[in-house]
Amino acid sequence: MQTKKQKMIIRPAKYILWTVIFCFYASFSAQAKTWLVGPDFLLHKPSEAIKLAKDGDIIKIVAGLYENDYAIINQNDLTIEGVNGIAHLKSSGLIPGGKAIWVTNGANITIRNIEFSGARVTDKNGAGIRLQGGSLTLQDCYFHNNEMGILTSGKSDISLFINKSEFSRNTQDYSVTEKLSHNIYVGTIAVFLLENSISRGAVYGHTVKSRAQITIIRNNRIFDEGDISASYLIDIPNGGQALIENNYLFKNKGAQNNALISYGTEGMRYDKNYLTIKYNTAISEADNAILLRNRSNVDAKILRNDLTRVKSDKGIMGGFWHKIKEKIKNVLR
Repeated sequence: MQTKKQKMIIRPAKYILWTVIFCFYASFSAQAKTWLVGPDFLLHKPSEAIKLAKDGDIIKIVAGLYENDYAIINQNDLTIEGVNGIAHLKSSGLIPGGKAIWVTNGANITIRNIEFSGARVTDKNGAGIRLQGGSLTLQDCYFHNNEMGILTSGKSDISLFINKSEFSRNTQDYSVTEKLSHNIYVGTIAVFLLENSISRGAVYGHTVKSRAQITIIRNNRIFDEGDISASYLIDIPNGGQALIENNYLFKNKGAQNNALISYGTEGMRYDKNYLTIKYNTAISEADNAILLRNRSNVDAKILRNDLTRVKSDKGIMGGFWHKIKEKIKNVLR
């Protein structure tokens, strides 16, 4: 038989035990939730999961086609990824809201293994993704046949990081619309990083255009494709701190501009500016091609690039290769 003193000791112990159990389940329920999307799950559309998700959640979308399904993403620390293959978000008409298939506003959003195509809007700048606020990381994504691949707003606290992704033929008929399309169009944001990716087949517009305060473009393949020609392969029109390193660049002879890279052509915006172009392989089919059109007062550092038929503003920049056509075919193969 328990004494009064023993009962007094046991009772607090029970309270402590229940408190520990409650705290455990409370913390468990507060952990990130995973939402599954696909034909065999309760949620059939990515937009349904995006509406339900909270900060820190994970959305897994089964590979397949999701047509005319649009969403605005406001959560922070959200991860959205295709599983068992690539999840294809395809638009076949004008997008409601007139912006993009997905519009992102949250901080630290990660999107991987998602395909975006067909984005069209009344203003002719429909994008696979429009980044309006916060920060976004793209990995293993594919943007093609939109009016814009990705488009950002011009807020100074936005960051965009792209890795192992492809942007292909995000175009429109300029002769009809008189609007320019860009595979990648980055506004006056804080940081833009593009690496280990492909951007190809832009028409009239630019293959990569960045107005960011800091632009880093490295380890990519950026090129004209077939008879399709971009204006510039890389356009950095407002200066800023820019590094272009270890990329493969190819420009065909039908391009609207003879420069592969442009810097400061629309006026300088930032207090701190520098431009480094190094370790790139640059090829042009045009006899009058130049590597860089520099309209700023910045003394660009151009170091150890392999150049073919390419000149700088101040003269020849490198040695010629033999068998140019064969090398182009090998790289593009």
